[in-house]
Amino acid sequence: MIYEAIVVGGGINGLCTLYHLLRLGYRSVALIEQFKLGHQQGSSHGTSRITRSSYNSPTYVRLMQQVQNEEWPRLETDSKMKLLHPTPGCFWGPKDGPVRQYTKAMAKLGINVAHLSPSEARIRFPMIRFSDHDTILDDSTCALVAADDTIKSLIRICAEQNAGLLEEESVIDIDFDSDPIQVKTSERTLQTQKLAVTAGAWASRLIPSVNRRLTVTLQTVGYFELVGRHTEFQVGQFPVWIYLGQGRNGVFYGLPEFGRPGLKLARHITSGPGDSPEIDLKVPDAENIKDLHNFLTEHFHLPIKRLHSAEHCLYTNTQTEDYILDFHPSSENIVIGAGFSGHGFKLGPLTGRILAEMLMWGKTTVPAFESDRPRFKMTSSQA
Repeated sequence: MIYEAIVVGGGINGLCTLYHLLRLGYRSVALIEQFKLGHQQGSSHGTSRITRSSYNSPTYVRLMQQVQNEEWPRLETDSKMKLLHPTPGCFWGPKDGPVRQYTKAMAKLGINVAHLSPSEARIRFPMIRFSDHDTILDDSTCALVAADDTIKSLIRICAEQNAGLLEEESVIDIDFDSDPIQVKTSERTLQTQKLAVTAGAWASRLIPSVNRRLTVTLQTVGYFELVGRHTEFQVGQFPVWIYLGQGRNGVFYGLPEFGRPGLKLARHITSGPGDSPEIDLKVPDAENIKDLHNFLTEHFHLPIKRLHSAEHCLYTNTQTEDYILDFHPSSENIVIGAGFSGHGFKLGPLTGRILAEMLMWGKTTVPAFESDRPRFKMTSSQA
């Protein structure tokens, strides 16, 4: 049997690519995942993510507009589930820090994100301790993404359309130059006319030519309970937020309580020596969450009551944090989606569409991507 298309990697981007291949008419398709689908070894697990309009680049702002207007509503309709839960959004940091790029990008496109003075921000977001020198953005387009529900819905939709879901099956080798393409796994050898590689932290193992652009970094996520009424910390009341600090790895982010006890908090670590994708994702210890505890103490008025739980995940980063969405150097029958740098989930329904359309047609119906395509190449000039 020769498949019309195979997707390697079953995280958010692989599942969304498979979903769009089916939506656009492919029927003989398969997805290969080395772990169980929905596993906790990579970047796509957990109960919640942030979606927003605020970004540091006009290209990503435009992509966010399209995914929010078209792809998340489509996926909610197809899944018959509510996947986006609107909630306030706050983005802040020193005015001479990264927040400047957010301000420029929003102003260039005329996006309705309000600038608040520190005194206005203290009224709007009374739980946060703002400095008089901070720049603060109030993004009313924000929502919490029900991440676990999204993954489960995509698996179900693709299974219902008879996609081959090959779990716990590792890809050992890919013959990119054969026709049809040969994919050797731990169980069998498959043939396909088209191939998408969305293997997350393992992408460079399968495509060595992308190795120099990708670095894997371990992330620590904590779930904290603060002193206060429980309703203060729910979706619709408590904001999704990003603190855009200065210096290396100076970004922190957080979300309301959702799906498990405690507010979600993490540091956005995209630079460093790098980690192996096989690193032990054991339960974080006190040393791992010290910087999260310190951040809450410094930047939030409400005292910490307890740490409920903590977990690790992996980022696969590019130097610029721009995604790689490109053809393989040897063939336009092969596309690569990689380097989502910790901000790929919110755009997954659109980047999956981009990868599917590239495979099927060689170009996409996504204007923001097509107008800035060099940004997303394997050898991006942005790097």
